[in-house]
This record gives sequence, structure tokens and C-alpha cells, in this order.
Amino acid sequence: ISILFIAINGILLSFNTDVFSLVAIPFGFVANMTGSWIGMIVILFFIQALWLVGIHGATIIGSILTPIYLYNMQLNGSGSHIPLAGEFMNAFVYNGGSGATLGLVILMAFTAKSQQLKMLGKAALVPGIFQINEPIIFGLPMVYNPNFAVPFILSPMVSGTIAYFAIKTGLVMPVIAQQPWPTPIGINGFIATGGDWKAIILSVVCAIVNALIYYPFFKKRDNELYKEESEQ
Repeated sequence: ISILFIAINGILLSFNTDVFSLVAIPFGFVANMTGSWIGMIVILFFIQALWLVGIHGATIIGSILTPIYLYNMQLNGSGSHIPLAGEFMNAFVYNGGSGATLGLVILMAFTAKSQQLKMLGKAALVPGIFQINEPIIFGLPMVYNPNFAVPFILSPMVSGTIAYFAIKTGLVMPVIAQQPWPTPIGINGFIATGGDWKAIILSVVCAIVNALIYYPFFKKRDNELYKEESEQ
């Protein structure tokens, strides 16, 4: 594979292009969307939709957009006010990982009646605090699961919208620093914005809203599983 890849790339370089440029074509249009709210919504939809069919959406889309995010963060450091910059997603949108599942994990761990959800919630709680939610993505699961497809797509869009306009209107400072993505909720926003205390509140508010969106879907599934467990 490596030899074939190098050979093909060598041929393309002779025509003043390369493999990376060709691979970027299908996703290149997304790069132009980082400056608008609609663009952010489209980006989030693609990421979540890919996850639902078992593809790591954050890696696929993020690989194209990371240079744009970093460039926007540089502009913010020079006085711009661009919401979608740096680790904006992990600071405000994805509380608990892709799908913004931290609130769901807390609901499962402390309020679930079914043993299945309660045990999974407890196992996923500590990873979820550090933005790692593979136990939920593949354990609940989220992949190919119609029970949680709607909140899985909708929740990041809502928290993203709240954070986008909080920064766009100047209520919260824009992202000017690249915090490590596993940084826990609240602390991540504080670091990303260069020490804006209001970013802590924004991150927490987004997480609470995420939990409220998941609640009715969680409750319905929990009741179904509890009924099954009781019958057994």
C-alpha cells in the first residue's frame, strides 16, 4: 500500500497536485462553512451522521477542518471574534465526547431503573468526564440505534448554537488557546478562551441542555429495559 501510494502521489506531483488535494475535494466545501452558524450546523450533522453508521465522524471531518480551526484561532488572537476556532467543539459542543453524552451518562448512572443502563452509566462516567465516550458510542450503543439517533444528532447542534451566539455576540470571549481535548467540562472552556470565567458557565449550561434533550429518550428506553428485566 505504501509503495503504491508513493508511486501515485509521485505521478500526481508531476501535474502540480497530490493525493491529499484529491481526497480533500469531496469534503473541501465544508471548509468554507466555518464562518457561519448554518455552516457549523451542517458540519455537526455530517459528524453525527457518520458516527451513526459506525464511522468516526470527528476524525473524517476534523482532518479537513483542523487547519481552518487553527487559522481562525490565530485570527482570534489578533482581535477577531470567530466562534468556530481551535477546540471550540470540545470546549462547548461535545460535553462528554461526540454526541455530547455526558448528561446522558449521568442520567444513566444515577437515575436509571434498569440495571443495564445503570451499570453502563457507572462504567462510562469517568471516561465521559474526560470527553471519552466510546463506552456509550459502542456499548449503549449509539451506532445503528434508532432509540437515540434524534438526540445524538440534535444535542450537539443545540449546544453548538448556544455557544456560537454566546461568542458571536461578545458575551463570551472567543477561543484563543488550544486546550487538550480530554480537559473536563468548564475547565476546557476557561483554558480555550484564555481565562474567561463566563466560558465555565457557558460550558456547564451547554451540558445541562444536552442532558435535557437526552432525558425523554433515555427515560423511554430505560422503562423498556426495566420492564424486560422485571419480566425475566
